[in-house]
Amino acid sequence: MPLTNSYNVAAQNNEQPEYQVLWEPIAVDPASAASVTFPTAAGAGAWVPGAILSYNTAGVGAYPPLGYGAAANQGGDSGNSGNPTFPNNWTVQYVDLAPVSTTTYLAGVFLGGPSLGAPLPVVPNTIPGGPAFSAMVGKRGIAQVLVDNSTTIGHTLNGSSTSGHTGQASDTGGSTWTFGTTIGIVLQAVTVSAGPVLCWAAVNFPH
Repeated sequence: MPLTNSYNVAAQNNEQPEYQVLWEPIAVDPASAASVTFPTAAGAGAWVPGAILSYNTAGVGAYPPLGYGAAANQGGDSGNSGNPTFPNNWTVQYVDLAPVSTTTYLAGVFLGGPSLGAPLPVVPNTIPGGPAFSAMVGKRGIAQVLVDNSTTIGHTLNGSSTSGHTGQASDTGGSTWTFGTTIGIVLQAVTVSAGPVLCWAAVNFPH
C-alpha cells in the first residue's frame, strides 16, 4: 500500500478495502499545477502516492452553505440557503503539495485519488469548473512516504527543508520526536541518489 487496486483478498465483493493507515478524503486544490509524473530528479514533488500534503491556508469561503431555510435567519424547508449567490461564492477545504519547511498546516500523506490507491490522472488545474478530485489523505498508521534523502530505520521524518522540494519528507538524522512537527518514524532504509524515493514509515499527522 499504496496500491492501484487495494483489496482484502479474503473478503467478498461488497466489503471495504483494508489499509494499514487511517485516512480521510479531502478535495484537491483545483489551482494546483504540480506534476502527476513520479519525479526522477531532485526538485519539486508531484501528485504521486507518498507525497506530503498540506491544507490550503485560504480556508473556507466567506459564505459557506447555510442549508435549507427561507432565509438566513428563518427555518423551513424551502431549500433557499439564504445566500443570494449560493453556491458560487464559497469553497471547500483543499489540499496541495506541502511547501518546504511547513509544520503547522500539514494534512497527511497522499495515498491516491480520485479512487483509492490511484494516482491523479491529470494535473488538477487542467480541469475546468472547480474541484474535480478527492485525495485519499493518510493521517496515522503505516504508509509509504516520498523522501529526498537517504534514511535510517528508527530515525524521524520531517517535511523537507530543501528549497524546491515540495511534497517531500526528510530523515532528520536522529530519533527526536516533536509532536505536531515530526510526521513519522522511518521503517525502511533507502538510498536517495538521483531523486526522491518511497520509504515505508509509521506516520502521525495530528492536524
